Amino acid sequence: MVDMRFLLAAICAAGLAGLGGCKSSKEEQPLAAPRLRRLNVVLVTLDTLRADRLGCYGYKKIETPNLDRFAAEGALFENATAQTPLTPPSHASMFTGQYPNVHKIRNTGGFVLQSSSTTMAEILQEQGWDTAAFIGASVLKKLFGFNQGFAVYDDQMPKPDDRMTREYPERSAAQVVDRALAWLDTQSGKPFFLWVHVFDPHAPYEPPAPFRQKYAGRPYDGEVAYMDRELGRLFAGIDRKSPPDQTLIAVLSDHGESLGEHGEHTHGVFLYESTIRIAFLLKGPGVPVGLRLTEQARTIDLLPTVLNLLGGRASREVQGSSLVPAFAGKPVSTEHSYAETLYPKMNMGWTELRSMRTNRWKYIRAPRPELYDLARDSAERANVVAQFPDEVKKLEDQLRKVAAAGGGVSEKVETSLADKKTLDELRSLGYLSGHAGREFDLTGEGIDPKDRVGILKLIHVAVGSESGLPPARRIELLRQGVAEDPTNPSLYYHLGGELEKVGRYPEAVKLYQSALSKGVVSGRLYSRIADLYLREGKKDEAIIHYEKAAQFNPSDYESQSNLATAYLEQGRVADAERIFRWIIAAGEEYAPAYNGLGLVSIQRRDLPTAKVNFERAVHLDPDLVEAHLNLGLIYRMTGDIPRARSSFQAFLAKAARSQYGHIIPQVREELAALQ
Repeated sequence: MVDMRFLLAAICAAGLAGLGGCKSSKEEQPLAAPRLRRLNVVLVTLDTLRADRLGCYGYKKIETPNLDRFAAEGALFENATAQTPLTPPSHASMFTGQYPNVHKIRNTGGFVLQSSSTTMAEILQEQGWDTAAFIGASVLKKLFGFNQGFAVYDDQMPKPDDRMTREYPERSAAQVVDRALAWLDTQSGKPFFLWVHVFDPHAPYEPPAPFRQKYAGRPYDGEVAYMDRELGRLFAGIDRKSPPDQTLIAVLSDHGESLGEHGEHTHGVFLYESTIRIAFLLKGPGVPVGLRLTEQARTIDLLPTVLNLLGGRASREVQGSSLVPAFAGKPVSTEHSYAETLYPKMNMGWTELRSMRTNRWKYIRAPRPELYDLARDSAERANVVAQFPDEVKKLEDQLRKVAAAGGGVSEKVETSLADKKTLDELRSLGYLSGHAGREFDLTGEGIDPKDRVGILKLIHVAVGSESGLPPARRIELLRQGVAEDPTNPSLYYHLGGELEKVGRYPEAVKLYQSALSKGVVSGRLYSRIADLYLREGKKDEAIIHYEKAAQFNPSDYESQSNLATAYLEQGRVADAERIFRWIIAAGEEYAPAYNGLGLVSIQRRDLPTAKVNFERAVHLDPDLVEAHLNLGLIYRMTGDIPRARSSFQAFLAKAARSQYGHIIPQVREELAALQ
């Protein structure tokens, strides 16, 4: 028979080895009066899609029949632009109608949409719409606040296989569409608002057959064509469920993709047209058929446009404008479009970039400012900032006005991975006494990203999705990058990751510590050091670094859970329970936290509560093998032999030998004794 004390200790160790909806009430706002038309509303957001890679936007080397047909049946905006080349802040602009410096989502990761924001989903839900979202990537998971107003928020990413605990960061368009169509089939009676987000054009570009073969050598195009096929299924399902005269559909890119232009290989660093220009299509009641508009359209214009088409109006807090007047040839207030990217500041240690765009001009505020005449130079090859000082001044004045709405030309931005109201509540409960977000001064000064295109190329060659270099060469290149750009956080993360992959853990720890000594400070660095110390059995050192990581990033639930389990191993049961309960109190249905609370209950000899928590963990994540094992033990100890056998069998079916090899024989012995 298995020694229970030994097995429970082993369970704790196994858990550590696996390293590899309350809302605040809003002030009354005249957001949508009079009562909205009871149309079904569908929003489809296409991640990383360049407008110039669609047939309806003039690209002849691709087949996108479904989006082309959609454009022909509605309106297409030829000069549509995003407010940022990053997924979370761009979506926040769509849903709130506000620029990033107002809605405060400034980067991918590090920010949460505050409950004080009012979103399209909330407006429709409050007026009686059924609301559901189906998400294609983890960057939009509910912990970042985008679930506001959605009764259903399906953001569960697939796992690589049943023997691994980490999720893929994305799921395919087919999977997202399948889930959305299944939800649609359940709808009857009430109007619905459906958001479908597909991620496929994002790197790495890995189109499935037959698109991989058809677009050989052009994998990005292959991803776009595959996405179009799946959107055809979605559009057909919508048509079956909701007649066209009762359905308003908007299709937008969140941003584009730089396929090598200007030295950028993906997106996020620069504000050129390759990443800022987007596809923007509308179809439904009130939208003319076959209309192509040349007026500038912005992501912040989506919300007021949808509300207008539903017979409502946007609040004064919305910075966008309705595009509906343009359908009748009337002017719209969209002449100027602000964009920003804080990615180079926060992720690379360079300076942030801001821009102001019209249909003709684009001005980019940078240490070496840029001005492009888009009418004559759509590829933005000739910087004419010196030739047109008057245009620069006018656009800089417009940029300052937008910046003032967010707090001024020079800002301090503090990261936070929890809603402010939630943080305040958790502090009052004693959960977050040490939390401190990372603060960034946005002065526009520092290293110009244009002067670091060599580093971008080095990173692309070393660790880009198409890199075929052997590990030793990757490490060599990244060490060269660290030497050339020693305050760049991304280089340390990439180099440390490569060192860890080949088992050079002491070197990785030394590298991360050197980053901290150079002022490259983040919760991610501390959590990586903690993980590596834990791997070496240095639990005291690991706890110190997990605690520091938690101060920067309280919503890094994996690190929090590892810290709590380390506390549990050291007998600090109350500290462990506090962290597990904080994770759940923060609104995250996180299976390892319930598993941890089950272990806490066992320490306190409270088997009924332990059973409830383990059962909850298995319900939330059927692939959490530790929870199956713990549940089997509880069932056996309480005399429920059939369920004990079932739980042990589930553990053995899912447990990876590399991770649980020292426990598997004992569980098999235990199972045999129960036959």
